[in-house]
Amino acid sequence: MSALPVIQTGAEMKINVEFVGAISCGPHQKKQDFDVNDKASVRDFLETLHFDKAHLDFIQVVKNGTRCAHSDALKAGDRLELMLMVGGG
Repeated sequence: MSALPVIQTGAEMKINVEFVGAISCGPHQKKQDFDVNDKASVRDFLETLHFDKAHLDFIQVVKNGTRCAHSDALKAGDRLELMLMVGGG
């Protein structure tokens, strides 16, 4: 079920990603498995998704049920939920 993106260097591991809310309207399936480098951070993974780099800081990430920083390391089997923080009035 692997599709884009794949980080090419080093050993790979699988993570499961769910796109929630407005971000789920993008080109990815709502729930999808990805192969990533075993040394990848959340930010490394986000950069492979082809979102505008200026918007990456507005993506909220929940890893295994807990909000996490983009600098957090990923581990095999991690489950990520990605949400785009939006505002307005």
